[in-house]
Amino acid sequence: MVTRAASDVVAEAVAQGLGALDEWQAKKLLAGYGIPVPDGGLARDEDEAAAIASRLDGPVVVKAIGARITHKTERGLVALNLVGDEAVRAAARSLLALTEGQDAALLVERMVRGSREFMVGMKRDPLFGPVIVFGIGGVFAEAHKDIALGVTPLEDRDIEGMLAGIRASVLLDEFRGLQAVDRTALADAVRALARIAADHPAVIEIDVNPLIVEGAVPVAADALVILDPAAERGTHVPHAVVTPDLAPLFAPRSVAVVGASEDPGKWGGSLLRNLIEGDFPGPIYPVNGRGGTVQGLPAYSGIAELPEAPDLALVALGAAHVNAVVEQCGERGVPVALVVAAGFAEAGEEGAAAEAQLVDTARTSGVTLIGPNCMGLVATHSRLHAVGFLELRPKAGGLSIVSQSGNIGVQLVTRAERRGIGIDKYVSVGNQASTSALDVLDALGDDPQTAAALVYLEGTGDGRRFLDVMRRITRKKPVVVLRGGLTEYGRRAAASHTGAMAGSADVFLAAARQTGCLVRTGPDESLDLALCLSALPLPAGRRVAVMTLGGGWGVLAADEVARNGLELAPLESRVLAELDELLPGYWCRSNPVDLVAAIGPDLASHALTVLAESEAVDAVVVLGILRSPSTGWTSDDPVSAGAPGGPGRGSFNPAEIDFLERVTALMASTGKPIINVPLRPVEAATFPGGARHDPVILYSPVAAVRALAAMAWYGEYVAD
Repeated sequence: MVTRAASDVVAEAVAQGLGALDEWQAKKLLAGYGIPVPDGGLARDEDEAAAIASRLDGPVVVKAIGARITHKTERGLVALNLVGDEAVRAAARSLLALTEGQDAALLVERMVRGSREFMVGMKRDPLFGPVIVFGIGGVFAEAHKDIALGVTPLEDRDIEGMLAGIRASVLLDEFRGLQAVDRTALADAVRALARIAADHPAVIEIDVNPLIVEGAVPVAADALVILDPAAERGTHVPHAVVTPDLAPLFAPRSVAVVGASEDPGKWGGSLLRNLIEGDFPGPIYPVNGRGGTVQGLPAYSGIAELPEAPDLALVALGAAHVNAVVEQCGERGVPVALVVAAGFAEAGEEGAAAEAQLVDTARTSGVTLIGPNCMGLVATHSRLHAVGFLELRPKAGGLSIVSQSGNIGVQLVTRAERRGIGIDKYVSVGNQASTSALDVLDALGDDPQTAAALVYLEGTGDGRRFLDVMRRITRKKPVVVLRGGLTEYGRRAAASHTGAMAGSADVFLAAARQTGCLVRTGPDESLDLALCLSALPLPAGRRVAVMTLGGGWGVLAADEVARNGLELAPLESRVLAELDELLPGYWCRSNPVDLVAAIGPDLASHALTVLAESEAVDAVVVLGILRSPSTGWTSDDPVSAGAPGGPGRGSFNPAEIDFLERVTALMASTGKPIINVPLRPVEAATFPGGARHDPVILYSPVAAVRALAAMAWYGEYVAD
């Protein structure tokens, strides 16, 4: 229960317009929220200091405190380990002399003793709000930089993750004769700071350092609280965010192309051509001021002339004309307008003003605005191929891609298409002037055709919205975030590209971890992981069996297993006995299981079956079976071709097909993921097995193990 005195401390300081609490006030605030502080009192002279010290048990510490006094230790304003009346008096006289004219008081406290020093703190992030920090404390805290962050509101598992997340977390357990730290008390201290932040908007920063562990109990030996009285006066309740209805975007019954052209080298020409050649099933209405026909379709001179209000308008005009078009969409009853034009917020102040006007027009007109400065979208199940300047024809599947960057999004979809990865939807959101990537993700959360989502972000904009959406969607389906703008260079590039607010990288990563999304920084790794999450079952644990045709790849895989917090599964006696019957007598009899170049697809299938069906195994990585003599592959065999929709069964020879069908059957019967890495390159990333889970083919042992580690982490998140 929070004491009245704790709230009064902040209220009185705010009323006086103070920029900080002194240490005595700060500790009254902490104590009122249940954080242990040392016994003590406030003195104005040496007599009062001596009297307070006489009532305390053991050595004492005397500190000079005041509204204008900071960095006490560096200025010699702290006297430690004082024993006896004269020592206290001498220290009091010295400190008062050093602070003469600074309206100083003396804080006299029992000396806290302990060899382990931690820190807890709070700071308000401009995007995410209150962020709690826990880590190694003391005078070398900045040198160690061993901290973990948590974005409020914090769940119990978030706090436990913070405590376990520092490199020196072993210090929380029994260590060199020291008893284990009271984790409950430590977690309560973290909760207390989060509650202070929620209760008192004027408190903008808290620094409790050191938090000394005395016996098992953490005690706040020093504390700093920074205030912004204006923040208390400016407190407001944030408005509710309403996710726009994106059904007309994902599955429009009819589409208008505003700025339609005969020239496929123009945006209006390429958008129209892709819609037509993609076999969009509904009416397509070219809008061109000259009327007539465009690419064989009747054209209309304006939106008002259309025979019906289409569900979606693709606006392919210059920036100067867009505002009027969106207003006309509202008048005609068009629910969604996607604007491809650049020249808005990413182009400077004038562009930002034009974008603000566009957003206002869309809002007052009742039009959901996508973009501007975007590439378009693809919705394979709706046969909607609405991108400009290039053709994207991925096969239909369960992975949806959302991107702030048009070229990154196109790169991801193109790679997916080439590798045969099925795509459900691709949406380019550009500047996110009105509809953000988070809005699109929120809509995909309830989309039955989307099994997993991959989103490219250069910034979050509204950190609280990020927390809300990700917490909601990741419980239902996995989200992989390909994140740009995590470095200073990247943040500057993002600002010049889309005007995105990148924010603090460390805070973003903490928020992502808490909300169950998986962050990657490279397109290939993010696409691999998203593919695995959409196509494979989640592992039930972290025990991995590695089956390899050669020893070298097994070594690399074993190293990566160790680096990523996985375990090499033990081989049960039954497994060893069955493998003994299959393999030569000189096989290693350990995991990784080296098939010692034994040739034959049946042998590989049998060995894989033994491993996958072992109760000690949660996942299997298969190295070097595909594209090897074991499956009858030779240099004369055809490699995967770039056929429409990507490579399929024709990319594999009959023996490989038999092996991959066995993989499909084992995943169905065991519920365990199996990832294949071929001996030689193969374009295909999946094999259409015709079951709930399709075999996945990655390019290296490292990629396979990293993907499994991320899947295991996500499995633990959703199971918790």
